[in-house]
Amino acid sequence: MTKQERVAIGQRLRQQRNRLGLTREQFAELADIGAGYYGQIEVGTSQMSIDTLIKVARTSRLSLEYILFGEEGGETDTGSLETLLRGCTPRELRLAEKVLQLFLLRGD
Repeated sequence: MTKQERVAIGQRLRQQRNRLGLTREQFAELADIGAGYYGQIEVGTSQMSIDTLIKVARTSRLSLEYILFGEEGGETDTGSLETLLRGCTPRELRLAEKVLQLFLLRGD
């Protein structure tokens, strides 16, 4: 894997971590990996083992394909969710986002 590919992977992970509203330390703790090591993954100076990649994918709720190649495998139908959210007030949208984040970050 080239340095450029590692940097691109790190950028995708950082964007998702920021969307989830987590610090590097919080994300690393949820993924059960070291915070320093996770920081190195995000900046592209370290590679991941398969085990670490799986932990990061589960924690970030991103597909392995997207993490590695920046491509999604298939389309997900979010139409009904979008319809529900369209009728929400700004306050309700913020609350819905927090609930969804908590749901997605809970352990399996």
